[in-house]
Amino acid sequence: MDQFFQQLVNGLTLGSLYALIAVGYTVVYGIVQLINFAHGEVFMIGAFGALTTYLLFFDGKTSLWILPIMIIGAILASVGTAVAMERVAYRPLRNAPRLAPLITAIGISVFLQEFVRLFYERPGWTLFAFAFAALGVGYYVGARVAKAELNHPVSKWYDRAALIGAVVGAVAVWVVVRQVDSDLTAVMVALVIVGGAVVGTAIGWLAGLVVRRRARTEIKIQAIAAAAAAAAVAAVVGWVLFEKLISSITWPSAKQRIPFPQIDVVTGTAFDVGGVTIQRSAIFTMAALAICAALLWFFINRTRLGRGMQAVSQDPDTARLMGINVDRIIVVAFALGAVLAAIAGVSQGLQNNNIDFRMGFLAGLKAFTAAVLGGIGNVYGAVVGGLVLGVIEAMATQYIPGQFGGSTWKDVWAFVILILVLVFRPQGLLGARVVDRA
Repeated sequence: MDQFFQQLVNGLTLGSLYALIAVGYTVVYGIVQLINFAHGEVFMIGAFGALTTYLLFFDGKTSLWILPIMIIGAILASVGTAVAMERVAYRPLRNAPRLAPLITAIGISVFLQEFVRLFYERPGWTLFAFAFAALGVGYYVGARVAKAELNHPVSKWYDRAALIGAVVGAVAVWVVVRQVDSDLTAVMVALVIVGGAVVGTAIGWLAGLVVRRRARTEIKIQAIAAAAAAAAVAAVVGWVLFEKLISSITWPSAKQRIPFPQIDVVTGTAFDVGGVTIQRSAIFTMAALAICAALLWFFINRTRLGRGMQAVSQDPDTARLMGINVDRIIVVAFALGAVLAAIAGVSQGLQNNNIDFRMGFLAGLKAFTAAVLGGIGNVYGAVVGGLVLGVIEAMATQYIPGQFGGSTWKDVWAFVILILVLVFRPQGLLGARVVDRA
């Protein structure tokens, strides 16, 4: 009997991990009818985000208060990746045949794996990330100051030309100054900020002048200057972070397994309860699932954004006519899934004591199986499907006799379950919420 309860605990722990990842699949599918096969890599990047946060600020420390900050770092990495993925890769294909975004998702999955494998130990790539971040920050500030409509389908690029010219000019000054003198001095900082603001404002004003006849909206000089100044300041912040933090650390190679930090209280000696061994990290994983599921239920059912998500999942066209910003809702869906995937990535690292760039591939497939098992498109079904799949794997490992049992066959049995569900109950255990549309 102790053996049964031991496997049950192991299964619930594994299932909690699957469920955290599976919710991301099902939330995105419920909104845009897309199977995001790159979601496993969002999970992987969350684990690397937590590790990066630890190496940057807490290397060698094990205090419990470090864990929440590591989780925040994981969430920032995962959400940033997921939102960028949606904006760059999926949004342009929203009205394309369904096969196109599916193939794109697989391509993004491979790209993210190889990017982490090749560049994690080479921090120089972060300079490009800071440059793009500075462009985004500058444009956002300029658009807020301008208080103008910049999304007209015909003239949007002409309307945005002044702001784009301003931020590009400001960041270009940052690039030139770094090429001339990469040392971080007060003079260089002042030159980047002042020079970037002046040059960016001039370029933005000229760009607005050139496209004035084709633009519907005229951007005032105050907004152009604000965009240039914000981009210049953001670039300098990136410069400081790179010089003072990122370049000072010897980063481990992601081509092999990287030890994950062990944190007091959530790792260490396991508990023995009536002959059943319960790892501390298992308690953390199951508690994380319970808390996240409760917060997700509250968000979906008790907040305005959550009700907007429900409306878009039922009929996006009608929701748009009712004044709901569908693009914003889709971004929120990707971000929500990424948050849960990031927490799952931290849990995986704490359980296995290491992470690697391939960890997201199989975990993503298992989470997809869990989402289908519970009912793709049903958030609560994803949680149930993950727990059921984890328990099935654990029990099959222990109780299936002969050459078809053991841990080497647990992945096989997981996908056997997927096939059986697709054949006999394709709507899943709880069934997807399907609405008949006129």
